Amino acid sequence: MHPKRGICVYGAMWAAALVSAAFTAPTVRHALDTALTVIPPGCRLARTVRRVLTLHETRMTWEDTLTTLSEETAGLGWIHTIPNAAVLTAGLLYGDGDFTRTITLTVRGGLDTDSNGATAGSVAGVLTGAEAIPDQWKDPLEDTVRSAVFGFDRVRISELAARTVQLVGTDA
Repeated sequence: MHPKRGICVYGAMWAAALVSAAFTAPTVRHALDTALTVIPPGCRLARTVRRVLTLHETRMTWEDTLTTLSEETAGLGWIHTIPNAAVLTAGLLYGDGDFTRTITLTVRGGLDTDSNGATAGSVAGVLTGAEAIPDQWKDPLEDTVRSAVFGFDRVRISELAARTVQLVGTDA
């Protein structure tokens, strides 16, 4: 695989595995560790995620962690997979299980904020459960999805969740 294309594919694989792992992981750290298993351990993405894990383990502040990561990923740009995975990983770790804190720290990282915020919210939401998501995040949605996907605009979120749960026990 072409190296530049590979990192994008690895990033998508890692993010999908991260959200999926959150459904059974006891902690965000476990979800992050599980997500790392789907990408080559020596690729730059895996090394960067492990670097964030190490910085967090040293009890470095979130601000200092972001400064360090920014220096280490300088020149890659705000939409590149590597710095975005670093900011997302930091937001998840330093959010410490709090849904709002996780999203706000991730978005404060200042890179691809809509994608990073959505991914952080997905992981944090799965880990905390719907009941623990503050109303300020849920109420404005009015249980409705706005989508350009044919047949899904204005579908109820609760309906999509029920349909997803039905698939758990099937071969679909």
